[in-house]
Amino acid sequence: MIDAYTDTWRAIAAECNSQIEACRTRLEANDQHYGESQFLRGKVAALRELLALVKPAVVTQAPPPEQLYPRGDRSGI
Repeated sequence: MIDAYTDTWRAIAAECNSQIEACRTRLEANDQHYGESQFLRGKVAALRELLALVKPAVVTQAPPPEQLYPRGDRSGI
């Protein structure tokens, strides 16, 4: 689990975002060959996956154990 509120992670996220913008700017230029554009697309995808590590996971509540369920009348009547 990555803590998204540490200074280290904020620095990493800022650097990732700046590299994504640089790659996006380079991709919008039409003077690169096919291999370079595929490399840049892969780099952007990898950086986005890195940034996605801090997204909160969905947590579902587990049902209570059987010992906590009401079992009805135990008086024997």
